[in-house]
Amino acid sequence: MIVKDLEPQQHADPLRRAGYDAERQMAHYLRRAFAEDPRKFVFHNLRLERRGEVAQIDHLILHRFGLLIIESKSVAGQVSVNEHGEWTRWWNRQGRGMPSPVLQARRQLDLLLSLLDDHTTELMDRSMLGLKQRTLSGVRRDVLVAISDGGRITRKADVPELVKADQVPDRVRAVIQAEQEKTFGSFGFTDAEMTRIQAFLRSRHVPVPAQEAPAAPEPTQTRAAPVSAPPAEPARPERPSAAPVRTSQERQAQARPRPDVACRACASANVTVQFGKYGYYLKCGDCGGNTPAKPVCAACGQPGKVSKRGPAFTATCAGGHTWAYWTNPA
Repeated sequence: MIVKDLEPQQHADPLRRAGYDAERQMAHYLRRAFAEDPRKFVFHNLRLERRGEVAQIDHLILHRFGLLIIESKSVAGQVSVNEHGEWTRWWNRQGRGMPSPVLQARRQLDLLLSLLDDHTTELMDRSMLGLKQRTLSGVRRDVLVAISDGGRITRKADVPELVKADQVPDRVRAVIQAEQEKTFGSFGFTDAEMTRIQAFLRSRHVPVPAQEAPAAPEPTQTRAAPVSAPPAEPARPERPSAAPVRTSQERQAQARPRPDVACRACASANVTVQFGKYGYYLKCGDCGGNTPAKPVCAACGQPGKVSKRGPAFTATCAGGHTWAYWTNPA
């Protein structure tokens, strides 16, 4: 199932255009393989923030046993890995060192799991009649680096994460099959957990701020293949943005609301905020379930405290940011 599509992008810079073409090629293979599979949730170009750090994930697959990140690389010539794990990209018989995209993808996965760990009680079930909180400690974690169809791979060391783009779907199936064949000790998400996690990740996507400047182009001799993952194109703002401001006004603008108000059982946004014994919670109009109201600040990642004024609810975090959280229908 495709949860988040790859947004259409236009790039004048040939490096960024080549990078986007590689992502689009990989998205095509994943769509052909998993678009109609209800047990695999696919995200393209997912950008997550946590405590000032950012993970720009080309492709993410949430499956029954864990998470798998795919890093797309546009290579028109050749990429090689030596016995020390050092990467080189070759073009016109000239080699140039590059950071390991495997390590890059693992860092992205670490940030993603840390973000999910921050919200364990919201995302994971409780076992043993509700006495024990399930965690993500046993989740399977995998990364793959997908080289575009036109590139060649030379290996002097075994790099199992390095594959051609068209081989990725089969590798994903093999990872899942290996877990299914385990007789005991295998971690597995419940249906409810998978529903909550995919809705949470979709809501936490943060487009690149419109004011961010694009990365400077590389030298002309590297135009056919980018060295690292291409930066995402700045997202089009939903409404006209004001000129840059400073201090408290800037902080308020950064603390924009996130679409994280949803039922944890069915992911429906048909909810109302109500007050109960343990504070504010979300009452689902579709399944009738209750979800704790736990807003998270988009600027600093700290939890927010909900307050009410008529049908409108606002949230304020310890960092001093305030944002509109929800408005109950009349």
